Amino acid sequence: MRLHWIDALKGIGIMLVVFAHHSLPIALDTYIFSFHMPLFFFISGFLFNFGKYAESAGNFVKWRFRSLIVPYFSFAVLTCLFYFLLDTAFQPGVTNIEFFRNSALYGIYSIVYALGPLVSYNPPLWFLTCLFVTEILFYGLAKNYYGKPGKIVFWLTAAGVLGYLYSVHVPFRLPWNADVALSAVVFYGAGNLFRKYTGPEKLAEPATEPKSGKEMDSGSARELDLKIRNSFIRVEKFLPGIFIFLNLLYLAYLLEFPTSDKVNMNVLKYGNFYSYYLLAFSGIFAFVYLFKKINSSGLLEYYGRNSLIVLALHFPVKDILSDYSHH
Repeated sequence: MRLHWIDALKGIGIMLVVFAHHSLPIALDTYIFSFHMPLFFFISGFLFNFGKYAESAGNFVKWRFRSLIVPYFSFAVLTCLFYFLLDTAFQPGVTNIEFFRNSALYGIYSIVYALGPLVSYNPPLWFLTCLFVTEILFYGLAKNYYGKPGKIVFWLTAAGVLGYLYSVHVPFRLPWNADVALSAVVFYGAGNLFRKYTGPEKLAEPATEPKSGKEMDSGSARELDLKIRNSFIRVEKFLPGIFIFLNLLYLAYLLEFPTSDKVNMNVLKYGNFYSYYLLAFSGIFAFVYLFKKINSSGLLEYYGRNSLIVLALHFPVKDILSDYSHH
């Protein structure tokens, strides 16, 4: 069953990504960066159905490779060629980007290593490889601890701490943004658990009962799920107001004390550990509850369904339009 509010949420998410790559007032720019990429990882986790691939890790990896890595390399190569063609045929100098100042071998290395700062002509593509690694990490957790939410939360917390420590103390980057994935998996896992314990039963339950590791006691697991779901329902009515208030408070603070010292997952810039996760989850849940209330929006749903294309193409389009506007 397709959820219209999720498509609309993806739509506003990709629009925030586009806006964030344009010149915005400092306060708004810093606010958007505090949660817009965590929001996409959260949505991806919300949409992940472990039961569908519980019996075959190989099928899951193949599916996500086709869905994320093939598009990454396709768009990385196509947009690279596009810049060269534009430079040769129409507008000399448009390839005055760091990526094109190096050798062809370095260019190949940059595309294969897949970091946003390396693929500088189209940096938003970093998200695709990072999401792939993030999904593999969470699949491993689900494979070992499905039906044990306490252990999943423990390992998600450990990954978040490790990812933060890595960003502070390790001077080199991992390929395919695997270092960012340590933090991203926290939001991905939160999205999956949110769906499991707040969605309708038919949505929250897996397509098939997974049999991973030791044989699970299905009755005990479902009883625990029901207890968690009921406990969450009792407090959920207070959450929209709390998260919206926190967002308004943060925006008011930024308007009064604007700062360009913003979060940027792409380059492992998280700021303070506690404020990073607090502001990210505040932004995520404020928009989640807002769009659950709105439910649908034709225009935003359209952008949400085509978010991959917008993500992959908006940066080159922005550069070209910006360059032409100065001529």
